[in-house]
Amino acid sequence: MKKLYFSLIVFLFAMYHSNLAAQTSTYSQVHHLLETHCAGSSCHSGVTSTFNVTLNDSAFYTNIVNATPVNPAAAAKGDKLIKPGSVVKSFLLRKLSHGMNVPLSLTQPQEGNYMPDGGQALKDHEFELIRQWILRGAPKDSVVVDTALINTFYRDGGITDAYPYQPAPAAGTGFQLYVGKVFVRPGTEEYYYIKYKPDLTSNVEIPRIITYMPQSTHHFVIYKFPNPAAANNYREGLRGEDETSHSDVADGIGTGKGLWEYNLPQGTAYFWNQTTTLDLNLHIKNSSQDSILAADILINVYTQPVGTAQDYMLIANFPVFTISIPQDGQEHSFTEIANHPEATKYWKIWQLYSHTHKYGTDYDIFRREADGSMGAQEYEGWYSYEQDFMVGYYRNGVDVTFKYYPDDSLLTIDPRLGFLHRAKFRNTGGPNPVNWGLTSDEEMMVMGFQFIYGDDLPALSVNDVTKESIKLNMFPNPAYGSVSLNYALENTT
Repeated sequence: MKKLYFSLIVFLFAMYHSNLAAQTSTYSQVHHLLETHCAGSSCHSGVTSTFNVTLNDSAFYTNIVNATPVNPAAAAKGDKLIKPGSVVKSFLLRKLSHGMNVPLSLTQPQEGNYMPDGGQALKDHEFELIRQWILRGAPKDSVVVDTALINTFYRDGGITDAYPYQPAPAAGTGFQLYVGKVFVRPGTEEYYYIKYKPDLTSNVEIPRIITYMPQSTHHFVIYKFPNPAAANNYREGLRGEDETSHSDVADGIGTGKGLWEYNLPQGTAYFWNQTTTLDLNLHIKNSSQDSILAADILINVYTQPVGTAQDYMLIANFPVFTISIPQDGQEHSFTEIANHPEATKYWKIWQLYSHTHKYGTDYDIFRREADGSMGAQEYEGWYSYEQDFMVGYYRNGVDVTFKYYPDDSLLTIDPRLGFLHRAKFRNTGGPNPVNWGLTSDEEMMVMGFQFIYGDDLPALSVNDVTKESIKLNMFPNPAYGSVSLNYALENTT
């Protein structure tokens, strides 16, 4: 009986401390880790003016989060000791990295030695705890990191899904963006957003972008907030699909798995002003049923002085939110209008593309005639524009084909007429019905293009305007907005 009583006491004691640990905030765990590894150094135990790890939680948080480093080189770059959401701008994390990750390495000799100075580097899972806390916004009081997930990854192994590291553009020619690591549990997918401020020192033109993406990428989009006020509507750090920014972003530059390179036509460039804040959108799927996946995102952005380009490249996407595909095994077709009735200049299109998820079976894009009818076909989803032959089936998702027009022969379209785009789907085993959604078990119907503005449009006569409803459903909004214009015109013939 005494033995049973003693065992019960031990069990309750263990459960109490287990529950207590579960309630400890991620920041408190980070603070304890730093205190364990750094308090032994005279630099960080209050002896000198550098940050003191022996302070209480509240005081230490104030001393490191959004605090300017003492190191002049790091301070000059705009780093903070801890910058919520940004691992590359968190100098404390880079001091602890010991070169384990190239984008997080110190610049030598200006930024000094790795820490603990002269001591043993943090274990991988310990470093990861701090990185994940920062990546998720570095909150003070909440539990935001699944320590069991990262501990299992580093103890038992997992899938490291990252394109081989590529050096950043040379100084004065551009910059590099890095986000990582993003962990995905076995057999699941994640849909993330993260604000990213490149901290530009001036307005820039961007003639070239290269993304180096994980092979498990479903899609990746570089969105741009139109102004700082729009960016302020969203918190720092990784956000889930329930915190989408789609209503507040514009100019989505889409890429997929592996290496994607945008070399814009001669004389054109993307334009980013000095206050630009990006919103990076990653949809990633772990197909393994038994291994944790850890992914890194790397982007090289190449710049040139403002005034070099003659035209700025813009992006327009036309989603159809009303698709509904029953689970009957039959192919279902949807045809929609993509136009801008109030436009004043021609579109000169460089890149034309489509997007569906796994139920998509075909996607075709046609010019739209003045009477509203279907004109010449400009895009055939069954064709490979990359390899210049008919594949015979639609490559959906990240494998979709992209059509490019020669730099000296961009496709000229009157936006008031625009396009008709037609997508086909077959639901064989999905939800009944499959509707619009962000996950790979839901569907999308999107056509889009990158373009510059051409000459002014001529006046449009009554006989040139179709009598049917002209739909404008451009995305992201508020780049163009969403409007339906219904015409009931008298027949004058």
